[in-house]
Amino acid sequence: MKSLLPHGLGTKAILFSFYLKSHRKVISIMKPIRLLIADDHAIVRDGFHTILSGQPGFEVVALAKNGEEAWERLEKHKPEIAILDWDMPGKNGIEVMEEALEKELPSSFLILSSYQDDQLALEALKKGANGFLLKDWETEDIIQTVKDCAKGKLIFPASMGPALRRSMIFKKRKTFFSLSEPEEEVLMCIAEGMKNKEIAETLYLSEGTIRNYTSSIYKKLGVKTRSEASSLYKALHH
Repeated sequence: MKSLLPHGLGTKAILFSFYLKSHRKVISIMKPIRLLIADDHAIVRDGFHTILSGQPGFEVVALAKNGEEAWERLEKHKPEIAILDWDMPGKNGIEVMEEALEKELPSSFLILSSYQDDQLALEALKKGANGFLLKDWETEDIIQTVKDCAKGKLIFPASMGPALRRSMIFKKRKTFFSLSEPEEEVLMCIAEGMKNKEIAETLYLSEGTIRNYTSSIYKKLGVKTRSEASSLYKALHH
């Protein structure tokens, strides 16, 4: 599927997403996910509107062409997800998001940009965004990002990994993932390829305790396998 750019020159995004134990919300999938789209370029607004309104389970309830309109329509419609262009006239997308979070509006936020800027994305994530979208991404990546946002995931381009790992986000990763110290130790052992018996012997714990810790780790990280847990650990620590 092509991107919303005029010539269909979509960029295939390599995305990384995971669950967070934080203020970021998990949205019910029993009813349509209500969306607000704010961008000062009509072609982008209309493009995202066309892509997302055509998907089952999505409902675009408001469009905005600047920060002031975005804020007014956020207050009025209280969408589950707001897609906000970073570089809008008046208030930018991050400023609108900050005001909405301060007023405790029940929305999750995706920040939209024309170009990849890791520092901008870091700023957005630190201030409460669920993710960062580029306008030239392929249609399926845009759709998947919005779906992941609805599940309470944090989404960012995989290329941002090194910058994120150096950031305060992952220096405080225990706060986000809510991993206990023993769980962090078990996760480190899993990432080293150790089996439960080896981990138990290394940490002087029973295999049953290791299994319980492993189940808890999977749940907190939003993964299902040792391989996924290991990959996430390595992405955050190397």
